[in-house]
Amino acid sequence: MKKSRDLLERVAGVEGMCAYRVWEREYIECLEVLRDRYENRVDPTVTGTINSLVSRVAQLEGARFALSRRFGYLGARYDGSKEFEWVDIETAFANRVRTGAVVNIEYVEPRRFLEAARATVLERVRVDLDMHACLKVNTVFHGEFVANNKSAVKSIRTRNRQLFGMSDLREWYDGDVINVVLTSLEEFQERDSGWALLRILNLMINVNKCNPMHAGCWMSLPPKIRYKRAVINVCSNDNACFAWAVMAALYPIDLHSDRPSSYPHYSLVLNFDGIDFPMILRNITRFERLNDLSINVFAIREKRERNGIMIVPLSLMGNKKSTHVNLLYLSNERRGDNFGHFG
Repeated sequence: MKKSRDLLERVAGVEGMCAYRVWEREYIECLEVLRDRYENRVDPTVTGTINSLVSRVAQLEGARFALSRRFGYLGARYDGSKEFEWVDIETAFANRVRTGAVVNIEYVEPRRFLEAARATVLERVRVDLDMHACLKVNTVFHGEFVANNKSAVKSIRTRNRQLFGMSDLREWYDGDVINVVLTSLEEFQERDSGWALLRILNLMINVNKCNPMHAGCWMSLPPKIRYKRAVINVCSNDNACFAWAVMAALYPIDLHSDRPSSYPHYSLVLNFDGIDFPMILRNITRFERLNDLSINVFAIREKRERNGIMIVPLSLMGNKKSTHVNLLYLSNERRGDNFGHFG
């Protein structure tokens, strides 16, 4: 870490192309050492150390871009007309899909930087969501702060957020990234710390695999069902997918229908006395009696010909009530046929 600090401190004093070439050579050597350290760590549980090393890599990338711009050197990875640059960073986390950083080059005002970076960040997250049904994403804003002739790099970390294919990514970014970072910056600088933001360094994005079955019973719909938009798949993080599916049927909406927050909480509307979550098929009859409604449950069956699927009845209510709900049931093979997801 001492070598990387030395390189960062020398950036302002690099004069001339020869000095830049020397700095860049040392930068490449330092980068290899840092990557070797976090890829071959002894204790795989010490995530703080790895995060610190990854953060330092992002800072070095930013310094290199700044020097490249100063000397008009356009390498294969650098476009001198850009005000920021995206950098992919290799990490050693087992469940990490991507770590990248939007490296600042020109921006001075945090809001303008974060808003300008939005499209780049969302593009990367969308690509990852095409490969994974569920992701956990958080960001880390790095800035250089000054106080009483001292300078230090400080970070603002946002919380992990579960994102799905139907999630509103712009809402996540504006609410969980822009608003959180700007509020934290304001609070930090207004306290009696004496620190003030001197320079925006980067916004780092960590994208991790997420198995929503660990948090609840949510499952992604098969693409052929999802694209028809005939089933509302509420993205809940609890085991109450049955309850949310019923609420989606009772309170139909057009906008953000996949969000639990779009509906009244099921506990205020439905009676689940004596019924535990996750819901199992044999308890649906009791639920119907408690709530004076009828439910038909359908399931997906694969068709051998043409690699298609068909919807088949799993449980049909003989006496259809005035309040009637049709649900789709997806069995979870990992937990057995009695457990699954309702949409």
